[in-house]
Amino acid sequence: MMSLKGKIILIAVLTMIFVSAVGVYAYTQLGGTSEVAKLNVETKNKGMKEEVAIEVKEEVIQVVPDTTIDESLLPTSAEDQEKTVKYKDKEVVIPKRKVAAVKDSEDGQRQKSGGEAATVATFENDGQYVGIDVSQWQGKINWSQVAASGVQFAMIRVGFRGYAAEGNIKEDAYFRQNINGAVANGIKVGIYFYSTARNEEEAIQEAAWTVDKIKSYAITYPVAYDFEEFGMHRTASISGAQATNNAIAFLNYVGSQGFGTMMYANKSDITSRFQKSRLPYKFWLAHYTSQTDYTGSYQMWQRTSKGSVPGISGPVDMNIAYFGYGSAAKPKHTHDFENGTIIKQEAATCLKAGYKVVRCKECSESKEIEIPKLTTHAYGEWIIDEEATETKDGLKHRVCKNCKKEDEAIIPKGTQNTNTGNNTSTNTNTNTSTNTSTNTNTSSNTNTNTSTNTNTNTNTNTNTNTNTNTNTSTNTNTNSNSNTNTNTNTSTNTNTNTSTNTNTNTNSNTNANTNTNTDSSTNVDNGSNNSNGSDTGSGSDGSQTSEGQGEE
Repeated sequence: MMSLKGKIILIAVLTMIFVSAVGVYAYTQLGGTSEVAKLNVETKNKGMKEEVAIEVKEEVIQVVPDTTIDESLLPTSAEDQEKTVKYKDKEVVIPKRKVAAVKDSEDGQRQKSGGEAATVATFENDGQYVGIDVSQWQGKINWSQVAASGVQFAMIRVGFRGYAAEGNIKEDAYFRQNINGAVANGIKVGIYFYSTARNEEEAIQEAAWTVDKIKSYAITYPVAYDFEEFGMHRTASISGAQATNNAIAFLNYVGSQGFGTMMYANKSDITSRFQKSRLPYKFWLAHYTSQTDYTGSYQMWQRTSKGSVPGISGPVDMNIAYFGYGSAAKPKHTHDFENGTIIKQEAATCLKAGYKVVRCKECSESKEIEIPKLTTHAYGEWIIDEEATETKDGLKHRVCKNCKKEDEAIIPKGTQNTNTGNNTSTNTNTNTSTNTSTNTNTSSNTNTNTSTNTNTNTNTNTNTNTNTNTNTSTNTNTNSNSNTNTNTNTSTNTNTNTSTNTNTNTNSNTNANTNTNTDSSTNVDNGSNNSNGSDTGSGSDGSQTSEGQGEE
């Protein structure tokens, strides 16, 4: 049996267990953990206002935009080259063009979250100009739908300097798609560059790079300088004064190139960091509220990042501009591709069109120009299939080197077969003609002895050689003509002895040689050897006349 003391101890232990169980139950049911976490968040975020939205935005907004890139709008390798420009007697290096990846790891700008949900209709009664600002964070945009919604202008990011130590300057992945789409649909365009410049030299470099990328486009609204990286990454130690110097350097360069200028900053930075009085440019205020309490002057107001616009998947920044333009501006630079440098080319054929990539004569921009497919064929040399004769037509054909199409043609009869090409023809013509005439007249009397000797030798050699293509022709013509005439006349009387000798030799040699393609022809013509004997006439009668005549 338990003693009284043991009973008291047991009751005390049971009571403690019960109280603990009740406490745990109450804590769980009343959400004690959530309340503590909430209190901690509120304490951490107290007084941060706009900056809070920037820090937590990626957790708040879940957007899956279309990230398809139009490959035809990407820069060519020829554009990826460093160049320099002169500004205030100094050379400014414009780095090689690099296009950022979608959601590039070096991109310090992030999708924001703040302000009221809004559409174009939200601001229609304000009597001002309604616009948006976009970058690769909006993905692929249907600009025809955006224009149809009533958006009047778009501030488009051209690029950014990465926040890593090396500070690479990169073109926004969607810059070209966005600016071409907006301009094509009648939306007036402005530009902004997201900077992480640490000094004036870097800011001027960013400005020169920006101008180089936008000068061929119709930029109507201003070019804005956007610096938000106070106390972070490569610009962690940048003061408000230095950031102001950088903004002035950037915007003065842009203004010197003929563009409108504008400074971008949120309410906190413009009031506590930048030296606003030193910035004599249009000001683009970022303050996510339906009624700003910013007391300074501003010409454009970024009111919310929760805008909803047809053609854009997900939220987008929406802006009010207190200034407008009657017509779109003209580009500051017009490309001269006609007189530019061809940096790559593929010739057109009868099978397919060709192309050439031409760099503008004045800038680094390049363009691919199509070369139409050829309507003619690249035929090779004629090939003789059947030679023409005096009584029959011949046939020849040729083949296109590209599509192998054949073209045939008739060689008219009686036409010499001729091939056109590279031919080597060797023609050797040797004509030897020997004519020997011997006339002996002996008279031992007092009479009159008349001897007439006529020797005529005609040698005609005609050689016609037509050799075409890569042919080797050897033509050897040997003509030997030997003529021997011996005439002996002996008269031993007192009569009259008349001797007449006529020798006529005619040799005609005609050689026609036609050699086709890669052939080797040897023609040997040996002429005739003509030998003429002797005629002898003699007389010994004193009362008669004797005539001796030899004729060939």
